[in-house]
Amino acid sequence: MKPMEPTTKPRLNAPCPEKSRLKRRAGQVNLRMWTLAGLCLLAVLCLALLSPAPLDATPATTAGRFDKKIAAVTSEIVPSLIEIRRDIHAHPELGFREKRTSGIVADYFRRLGLEVRTGVGQTGVIAVLRGGKPGPVVAMRGDMDCLPITEETGLPFASKEKVVIDGREIGLMHACGHDVHTTLLLGVASILARMRAEVPGTVVFVAQPSEEGPSGAKAMIDDGAFKDIKPDAFFAYHVEDTIKTGLVKYAPGFMGANVDGFRLVVKSEGCHGAAPQNCVDPIVVGSHIVTALQVMISREFDVKRDTLVTVGYFHAGAASNVIPETAELRATVRSYGEDQRARLKERITRLITNLCEAAGAQFELDYGFGTPALYNDPALTRAILPTVERILGGKDRVIQTEPEMGGEDFAYYSTIAPVVMLYLGVVPQDRTTDPVHSPGFVVDESAIPIGLNVMAAVIMDYLSGQRSGKGR
Repeated sequence: MKPMEPTTKPRLNAPCPEKSRLKRRAGQVNLRMWTLAGLCLLAVLCLALLSPAPLDATPATTAGRFDKKIAAVTSEIVPSLIEIRRDIHAHPELGFREKRTSGIVADYFRRLGLEVRTGVGQTGVIAVLRGGKPGPVVAMRGDMDCLPITEETGLPFASKEKVVIDGREIGLMHACGHDVHTTLLLGVASILARMRAEVPGTVVFVAQPSEEGPSGAKAMIDDGAFKDIKPDAFFAYHVEDTIKTGLVKYAPGFMGANVDGFRLVVKSEGCHGAAPQNCVDPIVVGSHIVTALQVMISREFDVKRDTLVTVGYFHAGAASNVIPETAELRATVRSYGEDQRARLKERITRLITNLCEAAGAQFELDYGFGTPALYNDPALTRAILPTVERILGGKDRVIQTEPEMGGEDFAYYSTIAPVVMLYLGVVPQDRTTDPVHSPGFVVDESAIPIGLNVMAAVIMDYLSGQRSGKGR
């Protein structure tokens, strides 16, 4: 008997139920994966759009695109700039007496077609370069004055200028590199003037008098140097006598100290040295004050906050057997920050008052605030470092340094806008040099084109970054 035929024949390609379930699951997994990937991509795009640009960012399309032109112009103008530098070096002038130097500077700016103002802060010069494109305002400062030091470099263009101070004749010398600072100011102005059509903003060149003496920076500001045009940032150089040419040093935050001080006169009736009981001895009182000041600094102030008091002048008497009527002390007081300088004045005044009263001595104290501490704006410093590193050829050419206790009146410009000062290495590769403020200080002139390339690029990158909204 044959088996019974099924009423419905099965299809040969009918799917297996188990395989169908697996395919459905695989499809669901794939859909979930693609959905997750899409969400991740959307999140990345949102973060990219919402995140602010880094402070040190210059647009990739802008960074470095002016370097070749800057370098070409620099090579062309350096020989004439070195002649100007040597001329200024041979004819140094003290603060607020820089008539010859300011005349050279003003004439040079005029030949570049800049807007020039003279006599600002007595002998200062302001020159304005308006670029061919709209943008922010940036300033570069160069100081012009010299020091009362007799030059001993033996250079063919060494200074032979002399001046009489307190009845004594002494030489004049650019022993702090201000002849180089002025030359760099002129050179950067020349480079950017030739690129005027491409400059996205305005550059103010500040030829400042009297950095070494009463502040020329303050004098220029008080005289309305920036009443009509306010920079968004200030840049400057100082030659550096501890690093070789081709290197640059910088310090974010405090770079220089408050430069304050006092003059103290301790008074007495005076008497015979063999009978000291008959009068107050101002020398003994003054000596107690000198040592007590050092104890105060080490015991009343945070040791982590650099603070110092140096009594560099102590004059009293003219004979060994006479207790004099007066003893005069003069001191410099260095610190960082406005809170520290105010506290120092209060403590020093209290200490001197108490010691003099304890000894029964009358006194006169004249305490004064001088140049404020130089503070390199950290964000602005970070913003320009990539440019400096690019021009010098690597991060190893740019050295972060510690704050110093010296003073620099470039600090006054920080009352207007953020500032950054860079230290430009000027020590020749094959020798050492005497320190600044010494009669043997020599500058390696091959540092001049390096300084020009760096500063011109810093200004162009800064202006371009600010104009695009991707700078500080």
